[in-house]
Amino acid sequence: MTSPSSSSSSSVEARLETVRAAVDAFNRQDADAMLALGHDDFVFDWSRSMAPNRGIYRGTRGFLEFAEEQWDMFSEMEIEPEELIPRGNHVVVPITVRARGRGDIPVSANSAMVYTFEDERLVRITLYQGREEALAAAG
Repeated sequence: MTSPSSSSSSSVEARLETVRAAVDAFNRQDADAMLALGHDDFVFDWSRSMAPNRGIYRGTRGFLEFAEEQWDMFSEMEIEPEELIPRGNHVVVPITVRARGRGDIPVSANSAMVYTFEDERLVRITLYQGREEALAAAG
């Protein structure tokens, strides 16, 4: 039998591993691996973005639309997590995105994402412009 603290610790570690796997899958442009990590009602909330693809993408179709737009827009794209910060059912991830746009122009942006879990399944990823905003949202 596991104690409540070890169970809680294993849940946190499982969420952290899911976040690592999601970032890795996105960086490999592996949509199938990303979709396998999320719930059927998955929401990708990019409504706080300053980019043209601002919006809320729902479900498998929505996520694929977002991912394909990103992967088509850039010849290279990589999410670099600075740290993974557990907050209850959330994991806050300050990131730097490095990419190469059209004409091989390098671009980078700093932001933070909040990964939200319900029943240990990834149900939402929400973009915030900064670490403190993401931490406040995660509680």
